[in-house]
Amino acid sequence: MRRGPGRRRAGEDNIRLRRENSNLQDDLAWYRRRLMAATARCRALAAQAEIADGQRVLAEQLIARQTAQLMERDSRIAELERLVKVTGEDTVEVPIVTDAELAAA
Repeated sequence: MRRGPGRRRAGEDNIRLRRENSNLQDDLAWYRRRLMAATARCRALAAQAEIADGQRVLAEQLIARQTAQLMERDSRIAELERLVKVTGEDTVEVPIVTDAELAAA
């Protein structure tokens, strides 16, 4: 039998190489699926991290606001305590007149 340019025979090496190529193609498809799954997980984790970072920033802002409010309240309390102390020394007790005392007078 003559070997022409359009005719090919599948020799032992060719069969083995085709089988290896098929196995490698399957392996490559498996690795691509794994890479796509890992990429999707990475994107999901990145989105969760971004959400958590936003929540952390909001919590820090809330803490800063509450700290400012507490400091303002503390200064107001200190001012009121100072005013009470100052006015407390100068107060004069005034007796409360009852209805009976008013009627007797």
